[in-house]
Amino acid sequence: MNRLTLKLILQSRYWLLFICLHSNFFTNAQSFVNIESGALYTIMNDVRNGSNGTLFSFKNDFQTPVSPFLRLRAGYLSNGKDHFSILYAPLKIVETGIIEKDILFDGNIFKANNSIEAVYKFSSYRFTYNRRIISKDNLKFGIGMSAKIRDAGVSLKNKELFIENFNIGFAPLFNFITNWDISQKMGVDVFGEGIAASKGRAIDLALSGRYSITKNFQGNIGYRLLEGGANGTNRYNFIQLHFFFASINYIFDKNK
Repeated sequence: MNRLTLKLILQSRYWLLFICLHSNFFTNAQSFVNIESGALYTIMNDVRNGSNGTLFSFKNDFQTPVSPFLRLRAGYLSNGKDHFSILYAPLKIVETGIIEKDILFDGNIFKANNSIEAVYKFSSYRFTYNRRIISKDNLKFGIGMSAKIRDAGVSLKNKELFIENFNIGFAPLFNFITNWDISQKMGVDVFGEGIAASKGRAIDLALSGRYSITKNFQGNIGYRLLEGGANGTNRYNFIQLHFFFASINYIFDKNK
């Protein structure tokens, strides 16, 4: 089974799961779609592949510039308490540079002072469930779990070699959602997902200001931090990415 087929199966399963849940919780449910985009800044992206591989940096060795990004989320809130959503967050950084040192990558040596094309990918698919435990007029807070599937890895290419190391993995995440209404039209939203272990961690945290444009349209402007990585015997990768974003949220009329 090739990677494209596997990705299509994963995406299909997400949407089938969403449809099934939607049919069960359709009564008194409010659906929404969200589109988020903006500027991505790389603060840290250190990579090593192979037990004795060379540690190199997408930030320092390749000087990764600011780049655009896109995230898509769809879901619904059932009975004002149960939040279900699906996230598609593609992330791919492609850089070309001349490195002043040899890079040992998965047992292959990329010689210094040659042009190298480096690709970093960390695309994420997530199913999120969150249960509101505080539901006041101006403050909502909930906690829950997310199932994350990530398609990630690094490839290096020069005129002599092309080596890629991509893989698909799964991780459970804890999440929380906070919505604070300052007025009828304005508010503050905080959405966080993450997990930590002895060998690594994953943190996705967003803080934004919200403005209700119409009854169904909301706009947000905010900041997102994506941070974490893993320190394994054969692979090492830790990142710190900063996102400055604007998003549009369309809320469908409630089904009764």
